[in-house]
Amino acid sequence: MIEVRNLTKIFNRGKFNETVAVSDISLKIKDKSIVALTGPSGCGKTTLLSMMSLILTPTSGEILYDGDNLLSGSDNFKTNFRRMNFGFIFQHINLLPQYTTIENILLPLYAFDADPKEYEERAYSWLKKLGIYDRATHLVEQLSGGEQQRAAFVRALIREPKYIFADEPTVFVDEETSRIIYRIFMELREAGKTIVLSTHDPELIKVADEVYRIKRGSLA
Repeated sequence: MIEVRNLTKIFNRGKFNETVAVSDISLKIKDKSIVALTGPSGCGKTTLLSMMSLILTPTSGEILYDGDNLLSGSDNFKTNFRRMNFGFIFQHINLLPQYTTIENILLPLYAFDADPKEYEERAYSWLKKLGIYDRATHLVEQLSGGEQQRAAFVRALIREPKYIFADEPTVFVDEETSRIIYRIFMELREAGKTIVLSTHDPELIKVADEVYRIKRGSLA
């Protein structure tokens, strides 16, 4: 279970442009569930998601995974925990244009000292499930926006992480890709994964087990 306690994030603290992005938020996320963070643009949901996934350090508060406060660990510990347990699906896909689809999926594995060849079969299986098997050897620039987002999904899921964080995963994709994403999220939940996402998408919100609405940095 993920437990967030009194989480606050202040940017430019003590300066003339100080901004309170997240203010004193507490929530609990059960294992094997889909949880949606929703609210207007600029409300703080992406900041909250980034803190929960240990990308961004909060100003104050605690983040517990299965009872352990990860913020009390060293930067090295947090980095290793994130690498071993988290998968990320970013709003801006961040694929490398000079590489093919399959190369983009396998490249991050080098950071884990893993042999990418051992993951090729799994990668192709995911590409087939997402309907872009025939695009595996195409350069990123030859893929549509929806195909690029599907490739980013495979990259995030290739190591079968326990926790998956997704920031507006359907905001830039076509209707067909959106439907595929809804289905994949539900399948991942059935497989025992915990998914936390920020979204404006009403159809994606429908598949969530719990929905937290954020307004001006606080739980509404």
